[in-house]
Amino acid sequence: MCGRFVQVPSLTVSQAPWPELADDLGSIEAHFNLAPTQRAAIVLSDGDTLEVRRFRWGLIPPWVKDLKGGYSTINARLETVDTKPAFRGAFKAPRRCLVPMLGYYEWVDTRDGKQPYFIQRADGEQLYAAGLWEPRHRLQAEDEAGSCTIITHDAVDEAGQVHARMPVFLDPGLAKEWMTAVPDAAMGMLMASPVPQLKIAAVDRRINNSRYPGGPDSILPLDGQ
Repeated sequence: MCGRFVQVPSLTVSQAPWPELADDLGSIEAHFNLAPTQRAAIVLSDGDTLEVRRFRWGLIPPWVKDLKGGYSTINARLETVDTKPAFRGAFKAPRRCLVPMLGYYEWVDTRDGKQPYFIQRADGEQLYAAGLWEPRHRLQAEDEAGSCTIITHDAVDEAGQVHARMPVFLDPGLAKEWMTAVPDAAMGMLMASPVPQLKIAAVDRRINNSRYPGGPDSILPLDGQ
């Protein structure tokens, strides 16, 4: 799964895969320990254009009557995203998005407690996770725009060393196609998407606390790595 991740602004125009969104991506609020129910920046399609919006992390389907299940919908499994009631409506509508992230955290149980690991691209560039979104639910705060989830699949290579699941990462150049494709084609894109070369490193255990905001030092490898 992906239960915590890092979002930072694109520092230069060249880092933004969509020139028209360079300013918006450059003004993303930095989060070094973004947790469920917090707001994440996502890229979605509004007709023929792309836009950046901030949605609650944890998809809220239109039929839910309370927000207690928000933590169970932060991730959607690739294997069931088109059939599970919580996600199939958004997948087929389509209400699909990309979630920019510098990387994400996973944990390994040790005799001394849970050890967090930060997983990111080997070259340090941004990742774009496939996701789904729903418009604002009546139970959300008035200043919230909607909710989102991140699609996951079996973890492989470096990511598979610390957890069995990982986000599905897509080439941002496929953004519009992913967001508008018919369901079968969208599923094919997810299944065919290659896993980028990643690197993992054990990081400070203060990140275990979801209330700890973290900072740039939170993703630095522990001494000796």
